[in-house]
Amino acid sequence: MSRRAVVNPASRTHQMPFHLRLEISERRLLLRIGDLALTAIAVFGALWVWARLANRSLDIGLIQEQVGWVALIGIGWPFWLMLADMYNLRLVARIGPSMRRILLGGLALLFGYLILFFVLSRAPVTGMLAAIETGAPPLRFAPALAIVALVTFMVIWRLAYIRVLGAPHTRRRLLIVGAGQAGSTLSHVILKGHSPYYEIVGFVDDGPQVHRDQIGNIPVIGSIDRLGDVVWERRIDEIVIASGEVSGEALQVLMDCYENGVTITPMPLLYERLTGKIAVEHVGSQWYVALPLQSRPTRTAEAVIKRLLDLVGGLALTVALLILLPFLALAIWIDSPGPVFYRQQRVGWRGRPFTVLKFRSMAPDAEPDGEAQWAAKDDPRVTRVGRLLRRTRLDELPQALNVLRGEMSLVGPRPERPEFVERLQQVIPFYRVRLAVKPGLTGWAQINYGYGDSVEAALTKLQYDLYYLKHQSFWFDLLILARTVHVVLRMKGQ
Repeated sequence: MSRRAVVNPASRTHQMPFHLRLEISERRLLLRIGDLALTAIAVFGALWVWARLANRSLDIGLIQEQVGWVALIGIGWPFWLMLADMYNLRLVARIGPSMRRILLGGLALLFGYLILFFVLSRAPVTGMLAAIETGAPPLRFAPALAIVALVTFMVIWRLAYIRVLGAPHTRRRLLIVGAGQAGSTLSHVILKGHSPYYEIVGFVDDGPQVHRDQIGNIPVIGSIDRLGDVVWERRIDEIVIASGEVSGEALQVLMDCYENGVTITPMPLLYERLTGKIAVEHVGSQWYVALPLQSRPTRTAEAVIKRLLDLVGGLALTVALLILLPFLALAIWIDSPGPVFYRQQRVGWRGRPFTVLKFRSMAPDAEPDGEAQWAAKDDPRVTRVGRLLRRTRLDELPQALNVLRGEMSLVGPRPERPEFVERLQQVIPFYRVRLAVKPGLTGWAQINYGYGDSVEAALTKLQYDLYYLKHQSFWFDLLILARTVHVVLRMKGQ
C-alpha cells in the first residue's frame, strides 16, 4: 500500500490555510451566527433610527419601554427559523422555498406585533395623537422598520449564502471507502439533496481487487491499496468509511491523512447528520453509533422536566378534549354510527402493554377477521370525518389521558401494536431499542414521515426514532411539539 503522499511532508502543501469547503456543522453554525447578528442589527438599528428622528437617546430606558416587540422579534424570529426548518441544508440550498419561508416569517412577526400592540397597549389612540402633536414619529414605526429591515437583510444574506457557499469551488471533495451497499446509499443521499455541499470524487474499494468500475455515475477509482495516492492526487477533504473492515495498514494511512488535515467520518455518522436518521441497516460492527450510549449528568433533571412538561401539556390537551368532545362525538356518530372512541392494545415503555384511546376514524368493522392490519395513507376503511380527524391529528387527542396516567409522553416514538412489534423485531435490527423511552403523542418520525404500511416504512420510522433517542433533550422536545402544531395547522397529518 502506498503511503508516499500522506507521510511525505511536502504533500502538505496542497492544504490551503483557508478555504470555504466547510463541514455541515460549520455551515449550520455560520447560518445561525449570521441570522442572530442580522436580527440584532435590525432591532437595534430600527430603535436607533427612531431615536434619532424623535431626538431621543438610545439607552436602556428606551429599550425597557419597548421590551415587548424587541422580545417578540429577538426571540420569535430565531424560533421561526427553527420551526420552518431553515437550518436544513437541503432546503437552504433552494432559493424558492427559502424566500417563501422568510417572507412568511415576516408576515407572522407583523401579525404577532399587531396582536401585541392592540392587546397590551394601554392607550394606542392617545399615544398616536401625542406623537402627531409633537411631530415625533410614533413608536410603531420602529417595529415596522425592524421587521422590514430583518426580512430584507435575511433575503440578501440567504441569497449570498447560496451564491457563495453553494458554488462548486466550496463543495467538500469526498472519497468513500467501501464500494458496497452502505457507500451506495450514502452517495444516493448526497446526490439527491446535498450536491451543493459535497462533490463525491469517487469510491475506493475496501478489498485488494476492484469489483466494479462505477456506482451509478461515480467512478470506483481503485482498491484500498491506492488510498494514499488517491487522497493526494484528488485533493480529498473528507474520507467516509463505508466499510465494515479496515485493515491495519489502511488504518495507518487513514491516520496519516487525519494528521494532514483530512476529515475521517464513519458512514453512519455522516448519514445521520445529513438526514436526521440513523442508518441501522448499515452500522455493521459500528453498532454503537445507533444507540444513545453517552451518559449525561443531567439525565435525572431532564426526566423530571420532561414529566412536568407532560403533565402541563396533558392537562391542556384534556381541557381541549372536554371542549371538543360533544362536537366531535356527534360528527363521528352521524358519519358512521357506532362507538365514538376506539381502544387498542399497544406496546409501551420497556415492552409493557397498555390500552391506547383514540377517536374512532375507521368503520366499526375495519378488521373483520381480527387480524392486525397496517393503516395506509389513503386507507379505504377511514370514514369521511375520520379523514379530517387524521389530517388534523384530532383522533389522537384522547391520548392526553394516557399521558396523564404516565403510559405515554407528549414526545416519543409512536406506540405500536404487539403483533407488529413481534414481527418487526425479527427483521429490523435495533427495533426494540425504541421501547427504551415512553411512547409519545407525537415524535420525530411523525413530523418527518407519514403512516407506515410496510416493513420498509417501519424501518424508515425506526431510523427517525433512534435519532430522537440519541439526541433527546428538552429543547428537542419543544421543537418537535412546535413543528407538530405547524403540521396540525396546515392539516398535513395522515
